[in-house]
Amino acid sequence: MRRPVTALFPLLILAAACGPADRTSETVPAVDAGAGDGEDPNEGNVTLTGTVWAPGNAPGMVPPGHEIPVSGAVVYVALDRPEPISQTVECVPCTEAPASGVVTDAKGNFVLSVAPGTYWLVVQKAQFRLEQQLVITPQTVLTHEQTTLPSLHDPDNGMWIPRIALVLGYSGDPMETILGKMGIGEVDASGAFIATSAAGKFDLYEAGSRSLAGAMPVETLVKDLDKMLQYHIIFFPCAVGDRDELLAQSDVQRNIRDYVAMGGRMYVADWAGDWADNIFPEQIQLAGTTYDTPATAYDRAADIWFPAQFGNANAFPSYTSFASISEPGLAEWLDGQMGAGGEISAEAIQVVGNYNRIFDLHEVEIGTDMMGQPVIDAPVTYVSGTAPGWDNEIKPLMATYEPVGCGRVMYSTFHTTSDEHVGLLPQERVLLYLLLEIGVCKDDPVVE
Repeated sequence: MRRPVTALFPLLILAAACGPADRTSETVPAVDAGAGDGEDPNEGNVTLTGTVWAPGNAPGMVPPGHEIPVSGAVVYVALDRPEPISQTVECVPCTEAPASGVVTDAKGNFVLSVAPGTYWLVVQKAQFRLEQQLVITPQTVLTHEQTTLPSLHDPDNGMWIPRIALVLGYSGDPMETILGKMGIGEVDASGAFIATSAAGKFDLYEAGSRSLAGAMPVETLVKDLDKMLQYHIIFFPCAVGDRDELLAQSDVQRNIRDYVAMGGRMYVADWAGDWADNIFPEQIQLAGTTYDTPATAYDRAADIWFPAQFGNANAFPSYTSFASISEPGLAEWLDGQMGAGGEISAEAIQVVGNYNRIFDLHEVEIGTDMMGQPVIDAPVTYVSGTAPGWDNEIKPLMATYEPVGCGRVMYSTFHTTSDEHVGLLPQERVLLYLLLEIGVCKDDPVVE
């Protein structure tokens, strides 16, 4: 369990359900301030029911049955409009949902009890937030539009999305298509991303693999910590190029570590693994000495790296894994959703486009608490499956870990698929889930 080594920063009371180590948050009953001892605090209240939907994936936005709910979102009412979400990276510890609030179940459902009146209704998951002022009466019925997380950043109209930087990988991992299918940008009728639609939605950076309109050089990002801190999430899709020279530079190493320590989230896939493994080499051990960066490449006590030991995370050839969902919250969420081939079973999905293999995950002592007890970072496996060379032994395919400070890193051996298609395949739904989940608050973050 993660414990703080210093006092926490001021708490954000609007934070949603906690991070990977705690997905058991119970709904919080509404409290009627006028109720006395022995009275039913919900007597006379209006019961509001609904489902929180992923951006761009509510009923009417996708074919029937292909909607995507959001688990672990917080839904509450307040007399005052909530404070703005910070537009730079910050440490966000977990706090209790407001007394008026509930947390959605695995299928995105909620039941909210509130006294009649005029309120701000707030629906939030990490930095995705929808806020709207409503007059709630016994006749009030919430619509899908009122419970769907936004795809646009428009605070004046109560819509918030995270600030995202996407470093372009190779064409076989067009992560931008998942964003486009969430309405963060656009896709065409075949499911391909429309490059010009990224403008104003998220920022693109190029690293030699390919380019899209408006993309900036990746070195302008990773060599400037202040610029990195402008983004809640930075994506490094598979085969982000031009990284060996950059990752050997001490200022880049330091910037990536500091970005995560200060609360940044990194989303790393497959051949881009060295962007995470070189900087945080202890938690994930890739198969093969050429590909893995050993734990000895970083001296924690001296806080220095040894680039001569860096691996390249470029394992080959690709493989398809017969996989299952290992993390209970993700399994319950995914099970029964509709994919291109019909209903999805969380116990049996096919994951294509893997290259690297995760040999093992390691718990790492990352500091001590105020009592001098060790603080351990234990990676969380989300997806496990078969991999070549191990006689079909089940290995991790996707995991998150919290190597330093307030941030989080996700690494996946798979990514999106290269073919253009409408909707989201099972492995892409998993990526969407982690996109929403990676930004949530952390239990007792270790603040350096």
